[in-house]
Amino acid sequence: MKTPPVVKVPLHVSGLWAPVIGSDLLHTGSIGAGLVLDLWVTSRAVRGGCWIELDGERVLQEHASRICGIEGSSMGVSAVSPIDLGKGFAVSSALSLSLSTLISLGKKGFISEESTWSAHVAEVEFKTGLGDVIAQFHGGFVIRVKPGPPGIGVARSIKRLKPTLVVAELPGVEPTPLMLARVESQVYEFAREAVLKLWDNPDLALFFHLAHEFTMKLFDYTRVVESLKDARGLIGFYVKKRALVAWVEDEWAGDLVALLESNKLNPFKTTLS
Repeated sequence: MKTPPVVKVPLHVSGLWAPVIGSDLLHTGSIGAGLVLDLWVTSRAVRGGCWIELDGERVLQEHASRICGIEGSSMGVSAVSPIDLGKGFAVSSALSLSLSTLISLGKKGFISEESTWSAHVAEVEFKTGLGDVIAQFHGGFVIRVKPGPPGIGVARSIKRLKPTLVVAELPGVEPTPLMLARVESQVYEFAREAVLKLWDNPDLALFFHLAHEFTMKLFDYTRVVESLKDARGLIGFYVKKRALVAWVEDEWAGDLVALLESNKLNPFKTTLS
């Protein structure tokens, strides 16, 4: 019996973003910058219907139906993830990409840039991820200057960097559509200027500085600052929704994991994909 195909999609935490409305959904999304992590959603194809299952629970049915409709093919996807939906780690995009690429593998036997397009359309249409698809496709430290999926959007991926990162889930959930609805448009001007700075100077320390400054305008840092007050070797950190990303000297990573666990958070030591 043939083994069902399996795909792995890395998680992504944006630190800067600004929505861009284009002529259609393929040209709509966001510019921004973020880190694609060495943490992965693993998915396998399942025959029968069009659906997405995460850790045994059906999710994102609208996304699944949209992707299957665009692709003209139905498939179920059963996925596992170290982190749940709604936390800021682009799990929704990872699941959408899993479905679109597994359909492509089933139909064509390979994955191309075009294999990601239906996932991008679904993510943009339902406002769950405006720039995650292209970032997750490329991996590493990604700076995006034109919206759209791979082959349409424009992004720079820096993969030579392997910083020691500790990421953690913060309490609560904030769906992306709710976050986008509450952010005032003028806040994004800072992000636009920051992205251009990073395009000219793709420096990780600069990214953490700009991401911290930008996200402090959007999210409550009170608990994070309290949790990190005794951290040693901390180089930089930022928050996106309920995701904390901290860059730390490698020798202190274990201490930071223990510190966050003592604050009843769920941390992971990782690096860039």
